[in-house]
Amino acid sequence: MSPSRRSTLHQLARRFAGVVVIATLFCGVSACSTPSTESAPSGGSLTAAQQECVDKADAYFETRAPLPESLPPELTPLSKKPREGLTITRVFAGAVPTDAEVSRKMNEAAPVLGWTGKSVAYDGSVEDANRKLLDAIGNSDIVTLAGVPESALQAPIAAAKDKGVLLMLDSKNPPVSIPGFGATVLGGDLWTQIGEPAAYAALKATNCQGSVAVFGVAADAMRDLAAGIDQTMKQECTECGYSYTELPFSDIGSPAATTAVTSKLQADPSVALAFFTVGDLAKGIEPALKQAGLQTKIAGALPSASNLVSLEQGKDEFWLGLPQDMTAWLVLDTAARALDSGQPTVGNVYPVPLYTSDNIETTDEVPVYPKNYRAEFETLWKVTP
Repeated sequence: MSPSRRSTLHQLARRFAGVVVIATLFCGVSACSTPSTESAPSGGSLTAAQQECVDKADAYFETRAPLPESLPPELTPLSKKPREGLTITRVFAGAVPTDAEVSRKMNEAAPVLGWTGKSVAYDGSVEDANRKLLDAIGNSDIVTLAGVPESALQAPIAAAKDKGVLLMLDSKNPPVSIPGFGATVLGGDLWTQIGEPAAYAALKATNCQGSVAVFGVAADAMRDLAAGIDQTMKQECTECGYSYTELPFSDIGSPAATTAVTSKLQADPSVALAFFTVGDLAKGIEPALKQAGLQTKIAGALPSASNLVSLEQGKDEFWLGLPQDMTAWLVLDTAARALDSGQPTVGNVYPVPLYTSDNIETTDEVPVYPKNYRAEFETLWKVTP
């Protein structure tokens, strides 16, 4: 394997293992706009159970429309304006562009709180992450990192507690104390909950007919997302099938992934929709399915620009996104809430937009919703001019 290929795979592994760039989420926790789409055309007459399933999917999106118009109500106002003059440092995987972009946007937004934002890149290894964290803890009030489990960060956790620093990590495990490991960003059960709107969108796209095949990679967040889809589908569609296929990180973006997906779909004609837990897995899938004579619909989460282009062209059904701007502001919000309460804080709230060909406005970057999120955060933080 070439060095560049290994580098790319390593970047993807870091990105999705920590899910750096990802509640009662989606629009389920916020005020929403009116749905703009109807249920997918039927592939035939519906059974009573299928019709009931379609009705439930339609009802879900009557109150949880694709594009959030406000931040989740769980994000209540702080008790007071945050103390100014603090320094927040984000240690990020330097080789991952999306991670670097989140850090850049966090630095830009930090002055809204009267804070100074800093970013420090690590080389992707656990050893360098520990080194960079320890250095940052020595000159910061808040330090955050994604992509490395807390079990591998015991020295920085101890140092943060000793030096009075808030350390924030992405973790399914609850934070312990402030100072120390005191908050999680995109943690807790966030990804399992994202499975709910993903499942209802899949049911809507297939008209509750046929099976949904989910394709993922070996990362806890992606497995949790798949599990959330499975759970909701079993609850709402007794006649729908479901399968989960985990592909190696080494196959992402390669012909091997395309071959594996196509073979799976050829072997199971009942599959009406293929859902990819990360957009990079869908690279090259649409033309491959067309060549194989398959009409399987395509959807997923964490889209790239190319996924959004396919969506705009009507080749894909839907994509759930975690825009880098929103992630950056939620990093700051989680820190502010932890310091405001003085208690361990789980950041598992995210207004996840669901993009369709009807509502996609740009493919240059992943669009952020609600559109007025900056003003809403300023009000919550009590820093409105």
